[in-house]
Formats: sequence, structure tokens, C-alpha cells
Amino acid sequence: MNITKWLLVIIILAGTVFGLHSYKTSLQEAANAQAAMMPEMAATVTAVKVSNTSYQKHIKVSGEVQAFKFLMLNNELAGEITRLNAASGSIVNKGQVLLELDHRDEDARLIAAKATLMLNQQTLDRNIELQKTRGISEEKVDQARAAVQISKADITVITTAIDKKTLTAPFTATIGIHTLEVGQYLDKNSQVLELVGVNDFTWIDFNLPQFYQELDLAATVKISPINQDSTFEAKIVAIDPQLSRVSRHLKYRAQLPSATLALKPNTLVSVIVPISNEKTVASVPDLAIKRDALGNYVFVLEAEAQGSYRAKIVPVELGERQGDHVMILKGVAAGQLIANKGSFKLFPGMKVYLAEEATQAVAADVSGQ
Repeated sequence: MNITKWLLVIIILAGTVFGLHSYKTSLQEAANAQAAMMPEMAATVTAVKVSNTSYQKHIKVSGEVQAFKFLMLNNELAGEITRLNAASGSIVNKGQVLLELDHRDEDARLIAAKATLMLNQQTLDRNIELQKTRGISEEKVDQARAAVQISKADITVITTAIDKKTLTAPFTATIGIHTLEVGQYLDKNSQVLELVGVNDFTWIDFNLPQFYQELDLAATVKISPINQDSTFEAKIVAIDPQLSRVSRHLKYRAQLPSATLALKPNTLVSVIVPISNEKTVASVPDLAIKRDALGNYVFVLEAEAQGSYRAKIVPVELGERQGDHVMILKGVAAGQLIANKGSFKLFPGMKVYLAEEATQAVAADVSGQ
């Protein structure tokens, strides 16, 4: 009796399992038939070919414009200003008189010194004539000759004092802003005028840490003024012979024509400096690069029959950005076709049509009708 019950249970279970398996199989066959009737999913995108471009890694550091020549002009002697020929902000030429102090006392002493020299010279001449006839001793002639030399020295001292009270421009320069006025009294060793040299080129000084490769003389860097997008090429004209003991930086001086970029001394600029050798790398539009949890990648399009392609995901290593393109250090090579606009719709293995080809096909159908 128990055996009969167990047999009945086993038969019922076997029938149930067989029925479920048959039902699942029929559902799978129906799904496969429906999938076979539906067209394969595809997407239309634009595509570009990977191109090669020259690439060199750069860094941006701060630089400072230096004056070609700079001088703070001081007066050695005290005196009252009697002449002023240096307007604030004006350009003066080399040798131009800038400022003259009152030297009337020196002028009077100079007249007296010249008169004394003339008298001493006449005495010397008479003594020399008398010496020829033995009418005067050798000592008298020597004394007269010494008096002439002393008079000449006195004239030189007075003339030097007058020159020191007349300040001239040592080079062509722009005058700094000042508050000097005619009649103003200046103490000796006062800071009188600030002169900034004028030249046909501009100097920019900047520093690089010691762990970057040393630049060569005549190497090219790019100068970018603050708050401007434009850049200007400048050449290295001087390199400091030693590193800074405090910062371990090496100082450079770059030069460019003032006609190209004229900036005032002490202006801060950005200096774009190459820190590696130039090399050739692949370049792709930034729009073609996908960035997600998988990393950075692009879709390479592999050609199939009838003008279609298959999307293949390829991881890439990115370099610097230049405009709307990004340097690819690893992953793709020049000449490969990659998806650009519309690539966000793709997944690996998906059928792809190019937008240009799709447009041509539509135009052909319209003309055929």
C-alpha cells in the first residue's frame, strides 16, 4: 500500500517537471522567433580618423618683466634747483640735462681761479726768460711752475663741483613720477629721479625647479600676459650660473621684441615652458572620448559589408588638451576610424552607420523615386 502511494507521488512530480520544461521551451522558441523577425539594433554617428600631432609637455610658471636699465639718480652735493628739464613720465635722451642746482658760488670761484692761473702762468713765463740770463734762481722757476699746477687743480675741483650740480641722463630712459620743483632745496645724497631704460626688447625673468631639465640658450618659451589668451614667443638669452640656495630654483631670462609685446617693468606674466622633448602622438576630438567608471575609452569602428561598422571599445591613456582635441598617449593609432558625435549611443559590438553615408543613401532613394 505504501509503495503504491509513493509511485503515485513520483509519477505526479515527473509529470509536473515535464510540463514546466515543455512550457519554458515553447516560450524560448517563441522569443527566438520574434527576435529573428526584428531588425538588429543600430546607430548612426559621425566618425573621424585618428591623426598624429607633435606633442611636448609644458608647465606654466610666473615671470616678471625686468627693466633693460634702471637707475635711481642721486645728487652728490646739496643745493637749490634752478633748472628742471625732466617732466614725470617723459622720455629723455642720453646726455640730456635733467636737473641743475644753484652753482653761482662755484662760478665766482672759477672766475677767480682762472685769473689766478693766468697770473701764475705769466709769472712762470717771466721767470723762465730770466733764468736764461741767469737773472733768477732755479728754485724761483720751480715755485712758479708749482703755482701754475696748483691753479689748474683748483679749476678742476671747481669745475667738477659744477658738473656734480648738473645731472644728465646716462642713457635714454623714461622719467618716473616725481614732485620736484624749481626753487626746491635738495640735501646731499637725496634720491632725485627714477630712470627706466628704453630699448627695443623686453626682458622676462622666471624660475624653474631643479628637477626639470635645464633649458638651453636660445630655447623658446611662450609668454602670456595676465588675463589674456594670446601668447608670444620669447628666446632664452641668459641662465643663472647657480641654483638659488633657498628655493633650489634656476633663474632664466627670456627676451622678445618690444614691438611684439611691450610691458612695464615688474609686470607679472605667465611663462609656458617645455619640460620634455617633442614627440609625435595621436590626437582625437574631445567629443569622441567617453569617461565613466570603466575609465577613458573610445569606440573604434571596424568595417563590415554594405557600408556598416561594428563598435569596439578601446581604453585610451590621455595626454594634454589642445583646443578641442586631446592627445592620446596609448590606445589608438593614426588612421583608425573612431566614433565622434553620437558615440554616447554605442555599446560594444553594436552595428554602426556613418552619418555622411546615411545621408547619401537617403538622397539616392529620393532620386530613385
